[in-house]
Amino acid sequence: MKGISGEDEHWEYLREKMENSKISKYDDWGEVIYKKENLFLYEEAEKVEKEWGYPMEELYEGDLIEIVEKYKGVEADSAKWNKEKECIEYRYEVA
Repeated sequence: MKGISGEDEHWEYLREKMENSKISKYDDWGEVIYKKENLFLYEEAEKVEKEWGYPMEELYEGDLIEIVEKYKGVEADSAKWNKEKECIEYRYEVA
């Protein structure tokens, strides 16, 4: 069985890359890696709604991003309210 040309070099490159950098924010193709998480506010939701003056469903994405930054300390790239799960779904770049 014949191997793929340059396969050994490719795996050696990946091994060295992983050893030299603990966490990379780019994948093997140079694309930014994003992570998606949920912020469940539970009892805090009423406090947040009172503070912002609107129900969670009516808050703009920018408002939700600010809330994520306040509660999680993460600079979110995007955020939206998930009514079924009653949480803020947000996405951020892996640092």
